[in-house]
Amino acid sequence: MKRLGIVALLTAVLAAPVVRAQQPRPWHQLSPDEQRRAWENYRRYQQLPEHKQRSLEERYQRFQAMPPQDRDRLRQNYETYRGFDPGQRQEFGQKYRRWKSGQH
Repeated sequence: MKRLGIVALLTAVLAAPVVRAQQPRPWHQLSPDEQRRAWENYRRYQQLPEHKQRSLEERYQRFQAMPPQDRDRLRQNYETYRGFDPGQRQEFGQKYRRWKSGQH
């Protein structure tokens, strides 16, 4: 159940608008769509190998340790990415992989 809380919290934190995103909302305050997405994320999380689960938990801990303005910036970038159509996401992924490999 602790992991369900982590997944729900990740979903709420990343999906919440930047303006009210300082504190995660409890499950009962999530909209039905946010609850559905949190549950789907939890099911996907449960299917991951344990090392991937640990990696996600570590990333979340790093996110929590960020200054609020960095977390807000990350949330805003995530919301922008969620608005991309599949072609834009593919293009973004290609650019990101080139950037990460040092081939800009």
